[in-house]
Amino acid sequence: MPDDNDNKHISSLQGEELIKVMEEWADRREAMAEDRTKLAQFRTKLAEERTTLAHQRTELAERRTDLAEGRTKLANERTALSTRRTELADGRTQLAQKRTDLADSRTNWSQSRTEWAEMRNKLAEIRTRMSGARTGLAQSRTNLSQYRTLLAKQRTELSYLRTGLGFIALGTFFTRLFGVGPWSAIDAVITGAGVISIGMAIKLFLKSYRVERKMVPRLEKELAPEAVEQRVEESIRSHKFGSFT
Repeated sequence: MPDDNDNKHISSLQGEELIKVMEEWADRREAMAEDRTKLAQFRTKLAEERTTLAHQRTELAERRTDLAEGRTKLANERTALSTRRTELADGRTQLAQKRTDLADSRTNWSQSRTEWAEMRNKLAEIRTRMSGARTGLAQSRTNLSQYRTLLAKQRTELSYLRTGLGFIALGTFFTRLFGVGPWSAIDAVITGAGVISIGMAIKLFLKSYRVERKMVPRLEKELAPEAVEQRVEESIRSHKFGSFT
């Protein structure tokens, strides 16, 4: 901006000198406007890159959730295989009992061998019950993965909020720095984008917060030490050890 001395100097100019000075001022204002436009484009590019990184973090969290669900499915398959193995073991026990009934002349060693086979089958059933407890814990891990996904979503929403605040601060800064002029429309667009980003972030965050309020009490109830111990004890007591009494 020209000062008072420049104004006095300009007032003393005439003709071509005055035109030359005015052209120099116009070139300077144009260069400053181009620099301001480049700076705004650079800040916008940085904000878009931050938003892209936030989306990538969300996608990685979703992939972790998918992997956790895959682990849960594998655990369920292992449980089914253990149950099938127990059924086959029960079939072997019944065949061994038939052989014992048909071979009354076998020695006491063969009878002891049959008792140990029955005990082994009972232990296989215990392992099956414990597999059920592991399945319950795997479900709890899945719920925790869902909670981590929700937290990642909230981080993304907060990044929208930060981006909106950055846009508003940038638009306000340009308005205060350069005043009202032809480029004020760009300042208004930047400020409006910031307001829209903040509105979207607040709306999505409130939705996520309501989901979190429903999820946290359930997770606290499932992951309490007393609840875990109770599930394990119930899985053990659910079978009567007739061979050990």
